[in-house]
Order: sequence, then C-alpha cells, then structure tokens
Amino acid sequence: MKETILKEGWSEKDRKHLLHGGVPLDAFAEKGSEMIITEGRGILLEDSQGREYIDGISGAVCVNLGYGRKELAEVAMAQMIKLCYSLGWSNFANTAAIEYASKLAEFTPDGLKRFFFANSGSEANESAYKIARFHWIRQGKEDKSKIISRQHSYHGLNLASMTATGMERFHTKMGPLVPGFIRIPAAYCYHCPFDKQYPSCELKCAEVLGEAIDLEGEDTIAAFVAEPISGTAGTIMPPPGYWSRIMEICAEHNILLIIDEVMTGFGRTGKMFACEHWDIIPDMMLLSKGIINSALPLSAVALSDKVFNGMVGPDAFYHLYTCGAHPVCCAVAIKNLEILIRENLIENSARVGNYMLERLNELKEYPNIGEVRGLGLFGAFEIVQDKETRTPDNNLAKKLVATARERGLIVRVAGTAIQVAPPLITTEADIDQIMGILTPIVAELSS
Repeated sequence: MKETILKEGWSEKDRKHLLHGGVPLDAFAEKGSEMIITEGRGILLEDSQGREYIDGISGAVCVNLGYGRKELAEVAMAQMIKLCYSLGWSNFANTAAIEYASKLAEFTPDGLKRFFFANSGSEANESAYKIARFHWIRQGKEDKSKIISRQHSYHGLNLASMTATGMERFHTKMGPLVPGFIRIPAAYCYHCPFDKQYPSCELKCAEVLGEAIDLEGEDTIAAFVAEPISGTAGTIMPPPGYWSRIMEICAEHNILLIIDEVMTGFGRTGKMFACEHWDIIPDMMLLSKGIINSALPLSAVALSDKVFNGMVGPDAFYHLYTCGAHPVCCAVAIKNLEILIRENLIENSARVGNYMLERLNELKEYPNIGEVRGLGLFGAFEIVQDKETRTPDNNLAKKLVATARERGLIVRVAGTAIQVAPPLITTEADIDQIMGILTPIVAELSS
C-alpha cells in the first residue's frame, strides 16, 4: 500500500509542478506523464510501476555508455570535493577543463584542436553562430552574418538554434523567428524534395546551397550548418558525393562549414565522429550528448586555427556561460572518453550496428516498411502506407511505438521513421531481443 501511494504521489507531483516540453499541455495537465523512470542499468530502464524496458534510443540518443556507470559518479564526487566550480571565462581556467581539452584534441579531426565548452547542444549551436559572426567582423566583413541550415535539420531549441532547426513543429507558437537565417532543402533521397532520383539528380540537394548563396550574396553569408546524418528527422543519410560537393561550395564562396555532431559524435555511427565517414573537414564541429553520456550537462564547439586566428585581436569575445568549462563536467568527460576507448565501444558500434541493420532490413518484407537506413548503432526504418508512393503513415508509426513500449521496448518516431539507436554497449543478443519485440508488432500492424 505504501509503495502504491508513493507511485501515485510521483505522478501527481509531476502533473502539478513540472512543465513538460513536447506534449499537449491539456492532456498533461489532466493526466501527467505516461512514464516515470526511476532506475537505469546497462541498456535497461525501470519505471515507477516496476516495469523494465530495453532503451532502444539511448535516452535521447545520448547515453552511449549505458546506464549506471559507477566510474562516472565516482569521478564526479571526487572532483566536486576537490573543486566544485570555477570560472571558465575571462582570465580564469581550471585544470579539469584544460586536461579534457588536451585529451579531446587527440581524437578530433585534424585542424580542430581548440574548444569552447558550453552546456547543451543548443548552446553549442548558438555559440558557433556567434563565433562565425565575430570571426567575419574581425576580418572587416560585417555583412557576413547569415546562417544557412537545412530543412529536416535539428540544431536545438534556443531562439537562434530553433530558427536554424528545419522542422516546423518546433516553431509552433514560438515566433517570431530570429532574422538572418536561411533554410535550404535537405538531402533526403527517400523523400526527395526535388522529385529526382540519385544519381541522375546530379546532387541537386548539394547544388541548392550554391544557389542560395548566389541569391543572398556570398558577402552576406557567415556559415552553413548541418548534421552529417540528420538525426531527429529520422537518421537521414546523405547520398554519395554530397559532402564533398558541399565542402567545395563552401570553399568556393568563402563560407564557414559547421558540422553538428551533437547526436552522431563519440562512436554512435561506428567511428568517433560521423564526419570521418565522408572525410568532411569542417571549420567548426559541435559536440554534446555522447561527450559525457549525458550524465551531466556539457557541450563543445571545436574550432579550427583558421577560425580562431581570425578572431584574435584587441576585442574581447563577449560570449560565456556561468557553468561553461565546468570542472566537474570536464572531469567526468575525461573518464567518459577513457571508457569509450578502453571498452572498444566505437568498434562495437560498427560491428553490432551492421548486425542491427541486417536485422532491420528483414522488416522490408512487410508492406508498410519502406527504406531501412543507418550507420553504426544509429538506425531507422520508414513506416509507409504504400511502398510505391512512399506516403508516410504517422498513425501506424505511433501505434508501433506505443505497442513496443507495452511490450518492453522504447523506440521513437523520428520524422516519418522509427528510430532505433540503443547504447553502444549493446550486443548482438540484445539486438535479437529488440527484433524479437519489433518483428511481431510490424507483422501484426501490417496484416
């Protein structure tokens, strides 16, 4: 009886005292959350009713090391006792932030060895846009201020990062948007915005960047920001040749290239960073989520010498966060990186990810399953009304997610697809267990 009352108390307090994003507030005000999580271990979660679930999406595609990592907690406690806070700006620094920056520089792509630390992916995006503008103003190019992003992109939900985000539902009743942002169509072959087919399309999705720059004037464009794989929109993969052409266009027009690796970084795709799959050489790279297993708030902007040297001068860069370069977060991030390498989790992501995609491709025999795609432990499959027309079936997708949860598996609708992205510690046996839940549901809903 006491336990039941306690559980009911959590739900009531949740309903009365929290404001939840991403849910209709009339339903929330009446009923509260559908699920209250109390515990996590490995790839498993437990809710307030004592039910266990396989976390097939790693929280928000962010718990790369899995749940219950005692080492991370121990490091956090030790650092909090040693130094719980330090300014990370002006003329102050702390040893944990310095040490982490130097270690992270061993793994970031060539040329990206300097870091600005913030607290979230949204803040990393905001910071990069301001760095880009400051860089160009220092070069005497005050008009180079516009940021180009893509439709179907996700870059966060602060005002500027929300404006860069190319998913309209995130703009609902949040306007007006920030001026100086332009969006171009996405590289989305399965639902091509140009109604073309690869390779006869001649990479129209890349060429449209050059067209937008010509229309606006290259002297007004500061940067192009994009995810190497569009995550929140449904693990959307770029076509071959896309990224090499994008880099050429940015170079031709003197535009900074910002790669948003918030979701794809730290082994998610089977390499340390997804940009390595296409030899992308960005001017800035944005990091969060897997940077610290999302155990604490931390993000980073990695910037090139070109960008930093262009900022150097007598003017201060007046952009900072109270908890930026936080010593506890940086100390935990060092241990996070150590575990990622020590346990060969990047290699595991590649190997088990290949197996996961093989198993997900088995679903294509069913009439409502369209494209299956992904890299590493970052997969998705489209839910369609008809394979010929590729018309999305959002209602069926929602039913699949709800049924999977009832049967002990958490996946999510991402764009018009179902996203499957379990922690990097996942084994082939775990994938079999995931598919043992998914396959019968797909069969039932397709009948």
